[in-house]
Amino acid sequence: MPAISKKKNPLFELFMQFVMVVVIYTVRVYLLVAYRPKIEYVGETVKSPRLKTPSVIIANHTSMLDPLMMLAIFFHHRSIVVAKDQVEDPHFSWALTRVKCVIPCDRFNLDTEWALLAKKELEKGNSVIIFPEGKCRYDGLLNEFKTGFAFLARSTGAPVLSVGLEGVYKMGHRTRVVVDEPEKIERVKGIPSSKHLAERSEYFRQRVWALKQRALGVAEPPALPVAAETPAECHPGATAIGSMDSIGPADLQNDNAQDRGNA
Repeated sequence: MPAISKKKNPLFELFMQFVMVVVIYTVRVYLLVAYRPKIEYVGETVKSPRLKTPSVIIANHTSMLDPLMMLAIFFHHRSIVVAKDQVEDPHFSWALTRVKCVIPCDRFNLDTEWALLAKKELEKGNSVIIFPEGKCRYDGLLNEFKTGFAFLARSTGAPVLSVGLEGVYKMGHRTRVVVDEPEKIERVKGIPSSKHLAERSEYFRQRVWALKQRALGVAEPPALPVAAETPAECHPGATAIGSMDSIGPADLQNDNAQDRGNA
């Protein structure tokens, strides 16, 4: 017997669309008021979150609030790549499936559909926000950057805009965000090799690391090992990672937040 598909109630969907608009604006106001993001623009090209050129925006991922903060800052003409398993999760699907700016991406299987959707967004004049690590990392280091963002930027010609997030979200503390100069990935003849994309991904990983350290207020940032040499995540309560002790993973963020106070 064929499965019976449930028809959506137009009035209910219209009501939910209104609810989502209220939720989006309410969350944005809360984030901007509660955490008062202090944004630093490193270069001369970008001086406002209202980007003149559609870009592939990448950032480090240290908190579940990072995507919401990025959407709150880059509020106009943007879309965001979200893990497909989260989009399909019943706890979030009621909202994520009704937000037009969400691009689902299957992070566990080969998925090219998200890139096609992202390309269409760029063609429409919307920037695309991507967290290349694919998941949060809580010990202060950065995971390997997946190459999808590099392929998207190279194939569309859109510049990559690197963002460093401090990742400290506390009431009364101004979370810090550092925005880099947009940079295009050089085009090469034919289909880009996996090696070329991996090299560009690592380059931007190091850029984001430097921006994150600047957001944290670290005067002399420690070197970040390349992805292949970066140790596995040090979970809370675990022993510090050898010579990486000086980075002070999670404690570094808390200490710097306390030192800066509510500046």
